[in-house]
Amino acid sequence: MNRTVLVVDDNEINRLNLKLLLKDSYEVLEAGDATQAEEVLSGHRIDLLVLDLALPPEPDNPEIGMQYLTHLRKETPEIPIVVITGHDDHKLASRAMKQGALDFFGKPFRPEEVRDTIDQAILTRWQQLREQELTRQLDAHIGNEILGESKPMRRLRELITQVASAPSTVLIRGETGTGKELVARSLHRQSPRGEGPFIAINCASMEAEHLESVLFGHEKGAFAGANRRKLGWFERASGGTLLLDEIGGLPASVQGKLLRVLESGEFSRLGSEAFLNSDIRLICSTKQPLEQLVEQGKFRDDLYYRINVVNIETPPLRAHIDDVPLLANHFLQRKALLCNKQITSLDERRLNELMTYDWPGNVRELENVIERAVVLVDGDRIEHIPPLAGPRTRMASGELLDAWFARLSDAGVDADALIEMFEKRLLETALERNSGVKARAGRWLGYGERAKDKMRYLCEKHRISSGEERES
Repeated sequence: MNRTVLVVDDNEINRLNLKLLLKDSYEVLEAGDATQAEEVLSGHRIDLLVLDLALPPEPDNPEIGMQYLTHLRKETPEIPIVVITGHDDHKLASRAMKQGALDFFGKPFRPEEVRDTIDQAILTRWQQLREQELTRQLDAHIGNEILGESKPMRRLRELITQVASAPSTVLIRGETGTGKELVARSLHRQSPRGEGPFIAINCASMEAEHLESVLFGHEKGAFAGANRRKLGWFERASGGTLLLDEIGGLPASVQGKLLRVLESGEFSRLGSEAFLNSDIRLICSTKQPLEQLVEQGKFRDDLYYRINVVNIETPPLRAHIDDVPLLANHFLQRKALLCNKQITSLDERRLNELMTYDWPGNVRELENVIERAVVLVDGDRIEHIPPLAGPRTRMASGELLDAWFARLSDAGVDADALIEMFEKRLLETALERNSGVKARAGRWLGYGERAKDKMRYLCEKHRISSGEERES
């Protein structure tokens, strides 16, 4: 597909000459002044802009062109600009490049110079964008890997690999903090669209009209404040992936328009009746049970069936608690690097404490806990964890106990040994939570008046020597 060049020059002969010079390699659009240029920019995707600094209303005053160059760099920084100057006006060309122009050529035109300048500018900009995208992907891969060696996480990665290459719409379900956006980014990276843009939009954070404008764009005058045409992400993210986060919060007025995109691949800008074609892969995510929203009439059932083609569940951290040490150390190294601290490890007792917590905020909460610990630590080892916000122990949860026993059973440990291991770990936890005082730990476990004797017996049975005999 040819790239598009916009030539802004008040001289019709100059525009024609440039069009003839470039037509074999580029689609060339024209504008005679800044106003016309703005109209073209509002309705087309421009890969390069050629700007004559001699613009109306004062063609002899290059400051007019310089002012418009400054405006363009501010309003459309993604579009590279090549300026046209007098052939020997290197001083003006130098000024223009300091203000953001990528290159220049002079008048009268020398065909080879013009073509070489345009070709090189296009190539330079493409390389810049490619480097930015590679850097973004590298940062996302290093800083946002889907980590974990547990069965649930291995299954999740396998499913992502299996689904990524398909064009199907994907619905990612999971609690807050389980990494739904990471899954979406991984799907994008591994897909044929991996080199295209990835855009994530929170559907629950915007008013209906604003969200519709963000997604589908709007025409000039579509609503108060719409002073110019604006392209939405269904156009700007062409060739890439669009993530609609918290799809359950999508306003009813936008649901119908999204359904049309999924059914026909067509959409229209706000304030327009003309239909455009979409070339994006759609991924949706939710922490809400969409089925309930459908029953309540808050979410269209036909849209639900359209987005629920491939379903991916992100497991809560309590379902893969074995991954806590790996995740905690990963976050420790990242946060220490960001804080410029030399922290080598996490105290084993503190790590055990993290393993006995429910993690209602999931992996995001664990990351925040480690970050706070890193910020507060003075030495090279974390020996203190800030107070955790939710339930301190997982021992009362039948679901978690079942998972704990199942993991040990899979490792070949028999039932009697499982009970012994659990009883000993429970005693150690009780002593740790009660400053090593056996009587207090026994009461914490619910032994009442028999607390002291029962704890003494159990500690001897399991050869646990720590703990004080005093009652307090």
